Parts: sequence; C-alpha cells; structure tokens
Amino acid sequence: MNRTTRVSAPRRVGALLFSAVLLVGACSSTSSPAPGASGGGGGGATKHVAIVNKDMTDDEIKAAVAAEGGLTVGNWTYTATDELVNQFQKYVKATYGADIKLTYVGSQSPSEYLTKLSAAKNSGSETPFDVIAVEENYWQDAIDQDLVDSFLPSDLVPNEKLLLDGFKHSPTALAFQAASFIALVYNKTKQPWIKSFKDLADPRLKGKVTVPPPGDISSGGLLLALSKELGKDYKDPEQMKEVVDWLVDNIGPNLVNGDKYTSTESELQQLMDSGTADAEVFWNGQTRLEYFSGNKDVSQVVPAALFPINGYVWIPKKAPHPVLAQIFINWRLAPEVQFPNDWNIEHGPWTQLSEGFLGDAYVSHIPDWFKDDYYNNYLTIDQIKSSLQTIDWKAFNASSKVFQDYFAQKLGQ
Repeated sequence: MNRTTRVSAPRRVGALLFSAVLLVGACSSTSSPAPGASGGGGGGATKHVAIVNKDMTDDEIKAAVAAEGGLTVGNWTYTATDELVNQFQKYVKATYGADIKLTYVGSQSPSEYLTKLSAAKNSGSETPFDVIAVEENYWQDAIDQDLVDSFLPSDLVPNEKLLLDGFKHSPTALAFQAASFIALVYNKTKQPWIKSFKDLADPRLKGKVTVPPPGDISSGGLLLALSKELGKDYKDPEQMKEVVDWLVDNIGPNLVNGDKYTSTESELQQLMDSGTADAEVFWNGQTRLEYFSGNKDVSQVVPAALFPINGYVWIPKKAPHPVLAQIFINWRLAPEVQFPNDWNIEHGPWTQLSEGFLGDAYVSHIPDWFKDDYYNNYLTIDQIKSSLQTIDWKAFNASSKVFQDYFAQKLGQ
C-alpha cells in the first residue's frame, strides 16, 4: 500500500460523520492482562524467548539487548517517526538499561521490503530487517515465499493477550491496526449527494476525482469496494478485470485532468484543499488529517462491505536482532503506544499512529481531547468485533497479480 509521507496538523478536533453500512464478520475477545514488556530486575525466574528458543532470566535478556545494540524496522512513513524512534529508545533504556539504536525505514511501496528479504534469502546474505510492519496482504505474500519466522507465543510479547483473536495470525504475526480501510473522501458541501463508490462515475464529478494507480494495495482496496458494489467476486481475476474495465470506462473520464491516478498523500491533500478535487479514494485516515488541517467540509463514504486492510507486524526469518524485535512488537502493541497520549506530537500525527481498538483493554485510553468526537471518527469496539469482513488474502493476492497487471495495461503502463 501507499502510506505516503504524512503532513503535520494543528491541534483541532471535530466530528466526521461516517456514511457507512457495516456488515458481517467476527472477532472474539481475549483476556486482557496488564500491559508492558518483560524485563526489569535480575533474578532466577526465566522467560521463554521465542526464535532463540531459550528460557532466559531478566539479566540474560538485558545482556542480549545490549549485545544486539539495535534493530531495523520496515514500515510506512509517519510525521511522528522521529518521536516514535525516540520513545522506543527511551523505553529500552528505562526497561533494560541499554542504549540502542532503532533504524526506522519508511517506504511508499512496502513490496520492496519483500523483494529485499527474498534477495537476501536467495543470496545467503544477512536479513536486512528485524521487523516488518505493513499491510496484511504483504504478510500473506511473505508467508507464501517462506520469509516469515514464528515467534508466538513468547514471554517477551505478553501484549499478544490484549488482542482480539481476529487480529492474530499465530505463530507469525499480530495486527497493530484495527480498522484501516480504503474510503471515499469527499467534499460534503459541494457534493452532498455522494453515497457510494459507484457515484464516482456521475457526470457531476467531471474533472473532480482522483483514484489510486494500479500496482499497490490502495487500488486493490478500491477494486475490492467496487467489486462488492458491482456484485463481482474478488477471488476470480476474470470478474475483477470486469471491475477494472468499469472503473477505467466510467470513473476514468471524471479524473482530475482526465488522468489523475495518485496515492501520494501530500498531493491528495493539496488537490482537496485547493478545490481541484472534490472526491478522492484513499485511506480512511486521510479524512481525519483533512479535518485536523482545517478542512471542515470533508467527509467519507465507508464501503458497504467493510474490508479492513490493517497493518500486521512480523519478524523475517534469520532476523539479526530477534530479542529486540520481539520487544519492539510488544511495545508497539501496548495501549500507551497505540494511544500515544503523552507523546510530544500534534493531534493529526496522533491519528496516524492510532487506528482503532485492538481489544477491550484499549477502550479506556481515548484521550480527553478526543472523548466527545472519537466515535465520529473511529469504529466502536462492538463494530470492530462484529462488522469487519474477512479477506482471503491468499486468494486475493493470486487474483491481484492478474487484475493489477490488467489495470496497468489498460492505462498503457
């Protein structure tokens, strides 16, 4: 997917009304132990550390953290990346007494992480990443390429127990987002009649639309939404070619400049704020960023069938720093990191890092400045448990290889 460079936003909040019809799916709750990571004092009690497959005392874990000295994480780009790095390094220092370096790599094309991991595997060279934190479909692709290590259960990742069962791919991956999806972001003042993705074909939107280009999960999410509205099966690439045809033939004429296929977030915000675009297909977080940047006319259409495309965190095989990798994953899932209320960041960047409730233990962490408006911007825990569609990512990836190539060919790429 294309989680592009994020823009800062002023400290403002407000209500964003979802135009949503949420359908079936399921996630069941788990027990919620006190959050936090293993570590702290010495002593004889041991913790089982996955991947290295050892029972280690706290002192041995501290020694391992100091010996590893750092780790590399592959993720998207955030406005708050520097603060995220700072907070994790401070946490490791306070918990394990070690000064370590977190190298946080951000990419607009997460597939390049898999390319690098595959190349390292085939050449026998060192694995270039310790943790990958990107969309679920890339985890499935990595599984199919035998690039993913097993690390669950691990006593270094007790926060696994906080997650709803539907957010776990044990023993290899855990969700760090609960409700990230492709939405139709639009100007509700100029175009109040918009209710569905098919409305992007309406002639009233001539020259006012942007959609993602072929090749990444952003366009995959759009085609998923359209497939449901058009009654097509995303697992069948031939039916998905029909969806591509419909998009190009019916929405294509309404694109800005007749050809605006883009998923660059800064460009999308500029087009919307300037009035050049009135309707854009992008991640649901874009709606919040627009509003917090002062655009009170923005709203969004949520797909009638809500297909979540959440970020999942996993460890590549032969990761050079497996202990710190597990510590990072546990830290990233802690409620105080999922809801980074005490960090020195603005409200806009806050919404980039917080993408809904991973389980019941997170509900009480809504910050005071957002309590009145939170549920106008995010799903409730009950909606998360009952309303998210399940995607067969193996089938989607297989189909996507065909219909994404077809989409590119249709555009002469």
